[in-house]
Amino acid sequence: MAKIGRNDRCPCGSGKKYKHCCMAQDEAAAREKLAAATTATAAGQHDPHLCDDCNEQLDAAANAVLALIDAREFAAAEQAAHELLARFPAVHDGYECLGRLYQAKGDNLQAADCYRKVIAFARNEPHLYDPHFIDHFQGLIDGLEPRAAAAD
Repeated sequence: MAKIGRNDRCPCGSGKKYKHCCMAQDEAAAREKLAAATTATAAGQHDPHLCDDCNEQLDAAANAVLALIDAREFAAAEQAAHELLARFPAVHDGYECLGRLYQAKGDNLQAADCYRKVIAFARNEPHLYDPHFIDHFQGLIDGLEPRAAAAD
């Protein structure tokens, strides 16, 4: 399927330009799919440190932060991410949310720092993470710091 351009007519048939019609929904769905794929890369669907109820609360809180980021409500997202981190300090999700927030705000250095902390969680308990989990976050760091990666 060919990529839809921002200024192309929307494929839904509305007659509007894609950027004024379905583009925001499509981008949000793509971000949600990426977030779900990232979460699913952790071994199992739940963190073994937490009970099922706490895992559900963790998932809901992380999804709420991501929704605030998507809505570009950065102040509320930052507060919610810090609350997530304070409430669930034994898991990587708070740092992942903060990394996504800082990346959305264009603060690549802080985003990369948060992603390094996510990697540290995976290195501390490698039996809980898919082998590609670290590679995914290292790729994000490399994308945020292209000059540092090129210098190595």
